[in-house]
Amino acid sequence: MTDHQRAATPAGSNAGEGLDLDEEVHFPPVENGLDYLVSVVEHLQGDSIDRRDLKYAVVHLQAAVECLLKYRLEVEHWSLVFKNPGEAKRSDLEDGSLTSCTMEQTITRLTDIAGVPITDGEKKRLKQLAQLRNQLQHYGRRHDSTVNRFLIESNAAQVLEFLVRFLDAEVMPHMAPPDWGVAEDLYLIREGLKKIRIYVKARLGRIRPQLEPMKSQTVRCWSCRQFAMIVGVENEARCLYCGEQGSSEGMAMSYTLQLVGVEHIVRNSGRAESPECPTCQAKALVRGARTAAAPDSKVNLCFHCGEATAFEPCGEEKDCVTCLL
Repeated sequence: MTDHQRAATPAGSNAGEGLDLDEEVHFPPVENGLDYLVSVVEHLQGDSIDRRDLKYAVVHLQAAVECLLKYRLEVEHWSLVFKNPGEAKRSDLEDGSLTSCTMEQTITRLTDIAGVPITDGEKKRLKQLAQLRNQLQHYGRRHDSTVNRFLIESNAAQVLEFLVRFLDAEVMPHMAPPDWGVAEDLYLIREGLKKIRIYVKARLGRIRPQLEPMKSQTVRCWSCRQFAMIVGVENEARCLYCGEQGSSEGMAMSYTLQLVGVEHIVRNSGRAESPECPTCQAKALVRGARTAAAPDSKVNLCFHCGEATAFEPCGEEKDCVTCLL
């Protein structure tokens, strides 16, 4: 039963009278996952979204991911949902006392054993969601930046899109035709996703006039995944969509680690840092950046001065990590 269905049940009513309590509180994995997803789209709709809405959107989205991905793993073989499949007992699965596999193990087993296609970008977003859920649930906030509606809504839309495709391709084919409750939940999820997409598109439209003249200095933000981070302005990089910002040197390092790869970090006296820009000498050069001006082409882009040059993967003036391997 989803939140909208609970709201339709009067308080103190005897809707559950005569039902076995164990049966009443039983949520099979797919029904459970769909229930969480309905909650996510409910918390992310409307103009007035507060901190509580954001928290539960993240917590419930992660719960939905775990339910649905582990269901598909169980379809492959029930022992695969255990942290250590060699020690799996069917009785532990049935009574819920098992120690289940981590999200990273789940993704690896789905791709390597079940043959489920999950792209590197999707894997990264799923892992980022799990990390954000842990930070919000256990610490109440992220340590590195402010959690806001724009970041969470953008990330949620992308994970929701993945989950809708995952449901269609990997979950529903293994189930009987959906009953009325499942069909209604699927409808609410798809409609909610459309509304979230519309909001994301509207916000991008509002900031487009600022982004348009800066395309050659605009890169994809690793937090919200939008091409909205402007670099090379007043010694900082800042995402106009979600607000992620920092010094040019720090943001160049973060961008490289998150979106390019550690092989483009250099070592200087044993210390990892970004390469030096040949134009301004700041240690804020990103080798292999992709800009909004040409997202399919790599360039060497300085996050300090904004100068872009032809992509060269390796510099000779310092020890490149690639050359040290």
